[in-house]
Amino acid sequence: MTTAIDEDNLFAAIIKGSLALLGVLSAAGFIIFSAKAGLGVLAGGIIAIVNFFWLRNVLQRILGLMPAKPGLYAQLRFMARIAVTGLVLYIIITSGWFSLAGLLVGLSVIVINIIALSIYGALRTGG
Repeated sequence: MTTAIDEDNLFAAIIKGSLALLGVLSAAGFIIFSAKAGLGVLAGGIIAIVNFFWLRNVLQRILGLMPAKPGLYAQLRFMARIAVTGLVLYIIITSGWFSLAGLLVGLSVIVINIIALSIYGALRTGG
């Protein structure tokens, strides 16, 4: 029995689908291309999923806790997230252990999954 994807379990569906897609793409990268490609896909996917978690966490805190200055809170968290992501990407790119093409594919895992879920939702409702 499958459960319908609705607002309550959308986040879980995005994460589970992204992890499954990351596993498939990483395995394909290792098997079909090279270890560098597989590592690139894996690293990019992990970065994308962690970034998605972090963004959702910040949004939940802003909307749920209502800090005194939500604008400043959001800006500081956004800048921290971008800085950390940039530093990690810089280290990965300059290390030479990862394929840049694989890294780009991995970074797209969340986007691909959200597009797939959007199409699924549109087809399910007949729209």
